[in-house]
Amino acid sequence: MARQGYRVWAARLAIGCVLLIVVGGVAIRFLWQEFAGKPSADTESTSQSASEDATPIESHPLDPLLEFARTALRNHVEKHLDYTAVLTKQERVAGKLLPESKMAMKLKYGKRVGAESPRSVSVYIKTLEPKYQAGREVIWVQGRNDNKITAHGAGLLGMITLDLNPESRLAMAGNRYPITEIGIEKLLCKLIEKGERDRKLGPAIIRITENATFGERPCRLMEVIHESPTTTIDGQIIDFEFFLAQIYIDVERLIPLKYASYSWPMSPGGPPELLETYAYVDLILNAGLQEVDFDPKNPAYDF
Repeated sequence: MARQGYRVWAARLAIGCVLLIVVGGVAIRFLWQEFAGKPSADTESTSQSASEDATPIESHPLDPLLEFARTALRNHVEKHLDYTAVLTKQERVAGKLLPESKMAMKLKYGKRVGAESPRSVSVYIKTLEPKYQAGREVIWVQGRNDNKITAHGAGLLGMITLDLNPESRLAMAGNRYPITEIGIEKLLCKLIEKGERDRKLGPAIIRITENATFGERPCRLMEVIHESPTTTIDGQIIDFEFFLAQIYIDVERLIPLKYASYSWPMSPGGPPELLETYAYVDLILNAGLQEVDFDPKNPAYDF
């Protein structure tokens, strides 16, 4: 009897050890899942759901240009009240590339006309080249004189001063844009506007040259290239505005000193055709301009 009791006790003890090992293993596995990194079924489900709901933020080659333009715009608005420069431009108007022109320019900023709008401007321009236009002067003070420009021509036409709508045929003669679009701040706003538009349209190629120069200023050259003239979105064919755009950025002052855009070559392997180029030479920021600098009665002017 004693030996039989001993056998029963030993069997029970063995069964108890087995149960203890099984239960302990389950507990250890559960704790490992909770704390050691292997997700349980509920954790896996939650992770998958969060991953599916997240919207990835995709980068785009134009992002560096947009980042510069926004930073430069903030810097220009905060630090620069006015400037003088020689503005050099060449434009294609009605399919014809016009001669290069140079103009002595003064620009003074006023207040913003809206929360997101560029600042108002006062502008004086005197044409230096080409010779047949030399001496022509234009003044435009935003919001003054019924928002009209005051201008006189060169030579004998300089004897007649006119007030013109900036977008009238006479005021727009030989110009791609009206005077209301002039200035560094407007250029930066246009860079942002065109960059955001092209970013939505699809791929682009951007090339950055860090050690470029314009004049004697150290610059970063940013080039944007569209390999195809069109892109298709939702079955609609949309034209790109340019084949190549070049922006020379003054790295010390965060100012775009030159902008040029080109259309696609007329023949494969040929050179691109210039659409427009604008360059600021001898740029002096915060020159201390006064109201008299934008007054047609200024004795230094020929109105």
